Amino acid sequence: MTTLPPPVAEKCAKAIGQLASPHEGQVMAGARGLLRILEGAGLDITDLSDHITAPPREIVKYIHKPQDPPRAGPRDYGDWRQTWAGCDPRRQHKARVDLLTSDQTGFLTDWEFTFTRSLSRQLAEGRPLSPKQITILGDIYARWTEARG
Repeated sequence: MTTLPPPVAEKCAKAIGQLASPHEGQVMAGARGLLRILEGAGLDITDLSDHITAPPREIVKYIHKPQDPPRAGPRDYGDWRQTWAGCDPRRQHKARVDLLTSDQTGFLTDWEFTFTRSLSRQLAEGRPLSPKQITILGDIYARWTEARG
């Protein structure tokens, strides 16, 4: 039994969607497109049928939960700049955003404050920042650190 690679399966799903059209020409184009997709991957319609009717894959469940490593005691991190080195970029971005949003001096413009708040929400949701967002955050942070002396 042959399983379809995920990209081929996605293309087949789109072509199969055309088979529900009320227009005969579109149905025929969908069927021909489906065959071309399968032929391009070195497969045929029986491989598609086998893929559709294949039994679901078995899910492995672990009975024993791995133990958590022992927690370290409280640490004195000292200056936050010492902890900055070696951090992954997302933690660095979060640290910068936290510093900028907690600033009470009124240094940030309304737009910059709203921008850093939106970055804070984005990072809290686990979504990465875009390269443009990283650049703007770096510019704001550089001006902020320069102004603080």
